[in-house]
Amino acid sequence: MTHHAHTPGTAGAHLRFAPRRQLLASACALALVSSFAAHAQDAQQEQATGTQQNPDISTLDKVQVTGIRGSIATSIDTKNESSSIVEAISAEDIGKLPDVSIAESIARLPGLAAQRVNGRAQVIAIRGLAPDFAATLLNGREQVTTGDNRGVEFDQYPSELINAVTVYKTPDAKLIGQGLSGTVDLQTIRPLEYGQRRIVINARGEKNSFGRLNSGVSNSLGNRFSASYIDQFANNTIGIALGYAHLDSPFQEKHYKAWWWGGSADWFPADGIPGKPAGAEMLMGAEAWARSSDQIRDGLMGVFEYKPNENFHSILDLYYSKFDQKETMRGIMWSQDPWTGNGVSIANPSVVRRGNVDIVTGGNLSNIEPVVRNDYNRRQDDMFSAGWKNIWHFADKWTAQADLSYSTTEREQSIAETYAGLQTVGAGGVVSPVLDTLSYSSPLSSEFARFSFGRNYGDPSAVVLSDPSNWGRDGRIETPHLEDTIKAARFELRRDFESGPFTGVEVGANFSRREKEKVSTVYYANLKNGRTPITVGNDVLVAPTNLGFVGIPHVLAYDVNDALSRYYDITLRMDQNDFQKDFSVLEKVKTFYAKLDIDTDLGERVRLRGNVGVQYIKTDQSSRGFNVASVDNLGGVSAGTDYDDVLPSLNLVADFGEGWFVRFGAAKTLARGRIDDMRAASNASVNATGPDAGRWSGSGGNPYLEPWRAKAADLSFEKYFGPASYVALALFYKSLDNYIRPDTVEYDFSGYTNPDPTIVPISNIGTFTTPVNDKGGYLRGAELSTALDFGMFAPVLDGFGAQFSASYTESNINPSNTTSTVAALNRLPGLSRDVANLTLYYEKNGFSARVSERYRSEFRGEIYNLFFSRAYTTILADRQTDLQLSYEFPDGSNMAGMSFLFQVNNLTNSPYRTVQDSEFGGGASQPLEYNEYGRQFMFGVSYKFN
Repeated sequence: MTHHAHTPGTAGAHLRFAPRRQLLASACALALVSSFAAHAQDAQQEQATGTQQNPDISTLDKVQVTGIRGSIATSIDTKNESSSIVEAISAEDIGKLPDVSIAESIARLPGLAAQRVNGRAQVIAIRGLAPDFAATLLNGREQVTTGDNRGVEFDQYPSELINAVTVYKTPDAKLIGQGLSGTVDLQTIRPLEYGQRRIVINARGEKNSFGRLNSGVSNSLGNRFSASYIDQFANNTIGIALGYAHLDSPFQEKHYKAWWWGGSADWFPADGIPGKPAGAEMLMGAEAWARSSDQIRDGLMGVFEYKPNENFHSILDLYYSKFDQKETMRGIMWSQDPWTGNGVSIANPSVVRRGNVDIVTGGNLSNIEPVVRNDYNRRQDDMFSAGWKNIWHFADKWTAQADLSYSTTEREQSIAETYAGLQTVGAGGVVSPVLDTLSYSSPLSSEFARFSFGRNYGDPSAVVLSDPSNWGRDGRIETPHLEDTIKAARFELRRDFESGPFTGVEVGANFSRREKEKVSTVYYANLKNGRTPITVGNDVLVAPTNLGFVGIPHVLAYDVNDALSRYYDITLRMDQNDFQKDFSVLEKVKTFYAKLDIDTDLGERVRLRGNVGVQYIKTDQSSRGFNVASVDNLGGVSAGTDYDDVLPSLNLVADFGEGWFVRFGAAKTLARGRIDDMRAASNASVNATGPDAGRWSGSGGNPYLEPWRAKAADLSFEKYFGPASYVALALFYKSLDNYIRPDTVEYDFSGYTNPDPTIVPISNIGTFTTPVNDKGGYLRGAELSTALDFGMFAPVLDGFGAQFSASYTESNINPSNTTSTVAALNRLPGLSRDVANLTLYYEKNGFSARVSERYRSEFRGEIYNLFFSRAYTTILADRQTDLQLSYEFPDGSNMAGMSFLFQVNNLTNSPYRTVQDSEFGGGASQPLEYNEYGRQFMFGVSYKFN
């Protein structure tokens, strides 16, 4: 690896921001059953000949079964035939993946885990590493992302338009844009390969068990509709596949969050809260709200194939998605720490002992000044991807390929918050707070706390628009804008061999250019007439929002947009933190690769296949941003670097016959750093006083940041029996050469604009706190997975089956490179030690039933924090259960081609729970956030015809 730094320079004039701009028992049972599966299959084969024993069971290499078992069989076939260690999902039928979303399906694969965002699986961690370490492709092409970083938000991809998913856990030299932890390849259908005409229409209604938590939200019912058309023309030389998917999904959330717990730290004022036992920890503030949103997504997919003969094949892939989310949030929040200025006190405190610390879990508070919040947020995403691949076969054994691709997305968001409270306006316009009492109980188990205020916060005559907490504004609006574009061209040449241990050799090159820009604009909303508090008019009011789940009857509710236009003046108000969110990152990547395919016999009993290959990657990266030390004197910053990597890879599969396989993979891998870590935005200045007077210092992103790099080894033992059954044990080890973490380093500030020209620096060399490539560590684990068709054990069990996987992962990587008494802070983000999935199903005579449960142990996950910033928190163990029932009418009946479907997502109303994981305040492990999202019911009908 070599590295060259670009010289920093001024970039203010060149910034292109426009516009500103209970599974354990089941595991043991299933593992035991799996160990006898091969013998059971052998015995069954002795009792029958060929495939006549059961017309629903086919050979492994020619899967004919349909529905759930057909999907499992196709996925197992993909896993079996691959030279790499992979996991796969296949649609049960056109437009019918197993779950309500593509992320839910992916999260059931061995070693993969989902993080819920707004109650739904959205981002995926592979083998204990955060989403940043993984890559996502669409038909083998790298995709843009709608978030700040590289982790794909899978809600952008309708499951109805995805035909299959392959997750590569070991690299392949010709896999472009692959990740360090793994690579997810989403695949649309190929009409010529499908080989028949098919039209499918799906329609589903949707309802959340919470109904509608907020008034003024358009609907409490949702719907889904999709249509697919596949056909072939001109003697099967032209193939067309078209798909449309519409989603209108209501979302509801009951939210409670403790702001923080403290009181035992040395710096906490001993008499700060009268009545609090000395040295005891106590809740320092809280919030509760009800959130409702309408999520509308329209997706379009098109595949056009042309294959006039065996020597030429052209494929054009098109994909478009538009996502529009409107969200209303209403609730209440308050501070009860010693610094509120109101003299908060507590009487009759309830105290429990945890470890060596007393913790106040309830009491009667005085001098509380709550803030009633009414917020309205909107997010609009547009995503488009296109790829055109042409394949030529010539001179008998030669194949050439050219693939051009383009992927782009744009996200517009608006986050508007308004405040209200109990305030009086006296003579001369003097505003005075009205303080309140609060009785509360906050148990240390993760559940909703209970609160009882002395006053009614749903009374529109008493609760007025105002600034109860003296934040210096009456409302705030932030409008982030993000664009991400990837352009790529790929060229490949292959030579096939007829004999020898090698079956072919491939060489190729891929050239890509990715640019991601983000701009965040902030406005203050202040009440007219000099910020005079005002009551909300009846025509702006809506029915109060019920927060009874935390004991609060109602809070004031109104139409936020109407209120903003009538009562507020909106003015631009940017501070240092706002400007520091702006960045542009450009990556130019050249990848050259070569791969040699292996297929030979080792003696008479072992067939060896696989590949050996290498990638040479040349990366040139740069970033632009602002130095925000002085808002009145912003300086542009532009910097970057280039580096290269050589990544060898080896994949071997030993086939011992009778369904026994051993796979081995070894490779060097990389994952480029988080994009927001690479931004040039900074806050740097020359110190005016102190021992460092005249020296530069600051903090910000690092445009010189290089990737995470690792060496990986994988070993998998697999046994296949029947078309829909297998058992596998996989072991993996990754040695990360480096890990990206913040540190203070010596830094060259040449080219930076001095925010205060009156202070002359004595040198351009100073100190800078920024993400750096620091020491790494290991990540290792084991995965057990199986799929079982119970019908091979006894005829009475025909139609029953199960899928199960469990993984264990551990790491010695310390993300902060410090030793903390809080164990969570020493844990790698995204790493759940234990992940498990279980699916039980029955499918026969057109009827199918399936219940699935997925589990992941606690982990540190990335969340949105105050003012739309990103932060990490400890998310407790998550267990979600889903149910699906369906019936398809048989061929020959009057309703042939029609099927009905009933689904329940989040059957047990599984909560989302976090705990305090920082040392701030003197301790950790107290509960922070507790959210419930309700059950999602869906009923639908599908019709297919040729």
